[in-house]
Amino acid sequence: MNSCQAFIKIFSLLLSLITLSILGWSLNAQENSKLSASKLNPKSHWAEGTPGTNDGATRDYYNRAALLSWKNFMGDWVDARGKFQGDRPFASTNIVDDDKVKSVEWNVTKLVLAWVDGKFPNQGMFLRSVNGSGTLVFSSREQTNKEHHPQLTIKRSNGKEKILFPVADTFLEKSTYRSQGNREELRVSKNSQHTLLRFKLDRENLNGLTSATLRLVSTKQYGSSTIGVFRCQQGHSSPPSKPIFGLAADYPGDKNIQSNPNVIFFSDFESKRWASDWTHAAKMDVLDQVGTDAQRNFKPLSGNALRVKIAKGSNQALNTLFKFKKEMGKEPEEIFVRYYLRLAEDWNQTLQGGKMPGISGTYGKSGWGGRKSNGTRGWSARGAFNKTIPAGNPLAGLHPIGTYCYHADMKGQYGDVWIWQKDYLGYLENNRWYSVEQYLKLNTPGKKDGILRAWIDGRLAFEKTDIRFRKVKNLKIEQIWMNVYHGGKLPSPYDQHLFIDNVVIAKKYIGPVQLSN
Repeated sequence: MNSCQAFIKIFSLLLSLITLSILGWSLNAQENSKLSASKLNPKSHWAEGTPGTNDGATRDYYNRAALLSWKNFMGDWVDARGKFQGDRPFASTNIVDDDKVKSVEWNVTKLVLAWVDGKFPNQGMFLRSVNGSGTLVFSSREQTNKEHHPQLTIKRSNGKEKILFPVADTFLEKSTYRSQGNREELRVSKNSQHTLLRFKLDRENLNGLTSATLRLVSTKQYGSSTIGVFRCQQGHSSPPSKPIFGLAADYPGDKNIQSNPNVIFFSDFESKRWASDWTHAAKMDVLDQVGTDAQRNFKPLSGNALRVKIAKGSNQALNTLFKFKKEMGKEPEEIFVRYYLRLAEDWNQTLQGGKMPGISGTYGKSGWGGRKSNGTRGWSARGAFNKTIPAGNPLAGLHPIGTYCYHADMKGQYGDVWIWQKDYLGYLENNRWYSVEQYLKLNTPGKKDGILRAWIDGRLAFEKTDIRFRKVKNLKIEQIWMNVYHGGKLPSPYDQHLFIDNVVIAKKYIGPVQLSN
């Protein structure tokens, strides 16, 4: 073997090792996404709501606590022909007004078989009036008389019978924005009240299924009606998207990522002088550079991270800025920023939401703190966090994040909150690192073509392409605003923490570090 052949062989070996290394990091990130996605499979269920709250399904939302909206006012369903909002029920029964307490049954075998065969996800039954103008009242699973509870009777080929009771039931009321879960009754009336029921359908209970019968007990009738059973459908039915890897893929662990010509700024909080890298850093008394914190179940992404505390009785925590004009001499019109976020063991929002890191151009004039944006003085697109989803909800214990935006078309005095809902990616767990990336492109003055996108772990979680941030060209992207703020106005009721690491500001899409938490 001559020297040239030897060189080629060695080079090929090195290239293979590098490729395998990058592939391994990529698989880690993809596997992390798969694990997260598997946990989210039931998250598209509508919520019944918890007692004493207003966080269940309503005329506007299938999950009000998570701000997840129906596509259509008063709910979404699919009919027996597969038509969205169609009018052919899987089963129907005419109920006569005779002022009697009576059992009413529907043969829902076709619908249940479709769920058993895996043709559709079981998102519950949707009962609506298909004929007549009466109002029918039924007992719910909260009814004190258990013999009146809704039930689904399953008959199997071996002659055995199984009775199932709903895991959730509620009704949608046109006349109010409030949820109706946990009441002792369910109601159905033409266009103004619809009932939702969901049963847990385990395969062991359904093997050899020959028939399925829904039974409700009607306690009151105000007129006669024909009630149809439809298939409830809401949320995301498409498979989760795959992670997109950007310029960070060429820098495992973000090592030397700042050498990329498209990277403007990088901070991994390893240096004790990390604050000097930023244009401005405030509230240093609630910021710590840490490598360990067992009390808060902290595990490092890589080395040190920035620990941010929202102290009991306070609002402000992180308030750190990177100002483009001072650091670069000019302000851009589009930018990417990515940071890693880990919500600590004690992160739990019970009073209000608040602000997270994002992008802004307030110029100290407008676009924050109730200073309404009109498109000529300032704007902002900080991140946002919402109240933690309560127990009993399909997304219980998760923490919604999104964008808190002051823009030229805002209606109220305060900014609009847009939760990152695609594939339920903007609903975060405690004690897990997430790659959070945002892209903002300012609109052309006179047009609604401003763009805002967000990715969680490299997967698109939010996109809006019709934003009007400004009316005048002199408004630019002034700064990256690394902000954590509780409220609103209410202070945090206890100490709570989050961790931030590996902040990258760039001209191109950055993507996640190929690291698992």
